[in-house]
Amino acid sequence: MRVRVLLQRCLQKDAKQRLRDIGDARISLDEVLAGAPDPALAGAPLAAAPIWRRALPWAVAAAFAIAFAVVLGWAYQRASHAPPPTADAVRFQIPLTARPAPGGGNFALSPDGRQLAFAVTDSDGVSRLWVRSLDSLEARPLSGSESPEFPPFFWSFDGRYIAFDAAGKLKKIDVFGGAAESLCDLSCDAIGGSWNPDGVIIFGQNPGGLMRVSANGGSASPLTTLDPSRKESNHAYPSFLPDGRHFIYLRRSDTPESSGVYVGSLDAKPKDQSSKRLLATDWGPAYAPSSDPDRGQLLVMRDGTLMAQPFDTRLLELSGEPVTMAERVGTILDRGLFSASISGVLVYKTGAGGVSQQLTWFDRERKVLGTAGEPGTYLALALSPDGTRAAVGRFDRNPALWLVDFSRGTSTRFTFGPSSGRRAIWSPDGHRIIFASNRSGVFDLYQKQASGVKDEELLLKSSEDKYPTSLSRDGHFLLYQASDPKTTKTDLWVLPLEGEKKPLPFLRTEFSNYDGQFSPDGRWIAYVSDESGRNEIYVRTFSPDSAAAASDTGGKWLISTGGGSGVRWRGDGKELYYLAPDRKVMAVEIATNPVFQPGVSKALFQTPPPFAVTAYLQLWDVTPDGKRFLFVGPVEQTAQAPFTVVLNWQAGLKK
Repeated sequence: MRVRVLLQRCLQKDAKQRLRDIGDARISLDEVLAGAPDPALAGAPLAAAPIWRRALPWAVAAAFAIAFAVVLGWAYQRASHAPPPTADAVRFQIPLTARPAPGGGNFALSPDGRQLAFAVTDSDGVSRLWVRSLDSLEARPLSGSESPEFPPFFWSFDGRYIAFDAAGKLKKIDVFGGAAESLCDLSCDAIGGSWNPDGVIIFGQNPGGLMRVSANGGSASPLTTLDPSRKESNHAYPSFLPDGRHFIYLRRSDTPESSGVYVGSLDAKPKDQSSKRLLATDWGPAYAPSSDPDRGQLLVMRDGTLMAQPFDTRLLELSGEPVTMAERVGTILDRGLFSASISGVLVYKTGAGGVSQQLTWFDRERKVLGTAGEPGTYLALALSPDGTRAAVGRFDRNPALWLVDFSRGTSTRFTFGPSSGRRAIWSPDGHRIIFASNRSGVFDLYQKQASGVKDEELLLKSSEDKYPTSLSRDGHFLLYQASDPKTTKTDLWVLPLEGEKKPLPFLRTEFSNYDGQFSPDGRWIAYVSDESGRNEIYVRTFSPDSAAAASDTGGKWLISTGGGSGVRWRGDGKELYYLAPDRKVMAVEIATNPVFQPGVSKALFQTPPPFAVTAYLQLWDVTPDGKRFLFVGPVEQTAQAPFTVVLNWQAGLKK
């Protein structure tokens, strides 16, 4: 009886009722072998044989059984309390044969890491989003996600929707089917975004600060504002932290000591966001959680390498040294081509990232007439008056101006040094080039002989950033745009190049006015303004005799319909060209005799540029006869770098 009870106690599931080890079992066995009476048998008649002889075989067997049971129980307890084995990182690749959509072939992982969305240009020439489950061999297009170009897009927190920029509107589309829904209007390109569990969407824009909007739609409201004292140009690539209230984002500035990653909050007013820089960088960041809810990883690019640095979500600061995650990761402008989920999955692309740009000639029917220059990353271009050359802004490690000679097929560097040149224009005779450079801290105006035989000379220096936009055909007046350091809005100014050379305001309002262009006869100025709430093309009268400020008495005409940017005149002044929000080239006939009279806007063709045309980037131009258009377009590539997928990527971090 005592042996049976002993066995039962060894096999109890409840640890409090089970014998702790073999030592306790041995004491009970010694009592049995010594002949101690069993309390359960007290008062019973004695058996004929001695009790130890009858109990000995059973005791020996019980001893082995007890020992086995105790060892088994100990092993079970140890296994149940031991941490699970650490899984190794697993890598594999997904080939991509489709051509990336304009915008750089962006892609994004769903939060659960099970689906990959990417933007491609299909065989029908239309760019749209595709989605592929990582456990599937097939990808499927999302009907209704068409867009002329795809800046970075992002998933909803539950992985049901994707939000994307669609020609002037932020839209969302259900990945399981359904029409795209408009969330809000966009005054400029969206640059990355994030979506929290409470249905709050935040996104960057260029130029400008972060914006917020409800996932149900409505008007977007400012979340951050640019700091003029830091010469900030945009806030972009926000990424929510686990609490859904704080986020990290990139602040871009023309001064290196101000650009970097910052922490923001939904609960702070736009002007009260923290000005403490978390990390110095020019690259868009991303946050990825880890198994520790109070500690995640900040992902950011450094010299072509994807780095991960521990981040404390309680203290909202970095908490360790950066380590290498992947090398030779592709980039486009200020972002790396990578995406991380909250479930430990990472996807990235190596090499050039599927994006290389080429100067490409088109006719009015969008027929490709040829290419020029070298593949690269272009910031701006301006055709010479005779159309035989172009001054282009290229970005290698620093922005610089280059001259492309179409007849000889050569590219020659024109400016040198850090921040050596941006936004160039030609003199009417083609002998000089005027450009902006911030080598002294702000963007001032310089000019240099197109032959390059002499160094550049300072043309205009002041406290605000300035960019040249047009020269009058007689060469007497320079039109330029200047950013107000207090409000970040843009005004148009005229600089006489003869006489006193004192800048005169042409158009200073509470709105932004930029990209001013003299008409060939010098009587009119076409420009872009956001006075209606969105960018539109206008024309105003200009008086060459007095260079007086623009006035309503001189005449003002709306040229575009539904928005516009990047205005240009034909060489004879009888036609204006601009880009519509959907990136179509629009043409408007102009009559000036007896009075100025614009015609109806007509679409010519869909443009191929991969980036936005903003107040600071000009990625197209037209020959004086209006028959050929030069654009910065993507290089056609037959082979695309595959997606590299890393499962449990944080286990693969290496110092």
